[in-house]
Amino acid sequence: MDIKQIKRKLNSSVPYMTFFFIIVNVLIFVIEEIVGDSEAGDVVLKMGALYMPKIKEGQWYRFLMACFLHFGYEHLAGNMLALFAVGPYVEGFFGHLKFTVIYLAAGLSGNAFVYLMEQKSGEFNVTAGASGAIFGLFGVLIIFAFNREMRETFPLPRVILGLILMFVPSFTEEGISINGHIGGFLGGTIVGFLFYIYLENINNKRRRN
Repeated sequence: MDIKQIKRKLNSSVPYMTFFFIIVNVLIFVIEEIVGDSEAGDVVLKMGALYMPKIKEGQWYRFLMACFLHFGYEHLAGNMLALFAVGPYVEGFFGHLKFTVIYLAAGLSGNAFVYLMEQKSGEFNVTAGASGAIFGLFGVLIIFAFNREMRETFPLPRVILGLILMFVPSFTEEGISINGHIGGFLGGTIVGFLFYIYLENINNKRRRN
């Protein structure tokens, strides 16, 4: 697939799953506000945020539900802007279904990594947000940056700079789950790479035929 085909592919598909996830996040946030203060830990916990003691009670749905909950307007707005910025590229390249799998896998892996690290440390926090899933999408951009035909559109220095700027607040600001970001980044990158290899194999077979 040459660069013209890739650009045509990225621009020809409406990223409706990206828009779907944005709408779902916003609607759930509205419900949070109706229930109470979205910045209050007890409200977000009631809605399904990740919390170790609740997980141990068998509330496994929190691994997924926590991906769609946010603490306040700034938290929601920052994540939705990031999703709007990167989602269409990943969805345009992989298609709607594979994008959905990457997004959810990244979110789940981010929360799973939080769970593992909290089990190890013994310190339990209420965790929520779509940032794990979004970090997974940014990880996919690294795959694009190493592709010979795509590096012009996704130059590696710019992708790395974007990732650094994404990760800096994780280390410098309190209340941000660095484990969720790392887990999401790793999960999304791995699943995206597997899909990428799959698509490359299909393209190589078509070339040989």
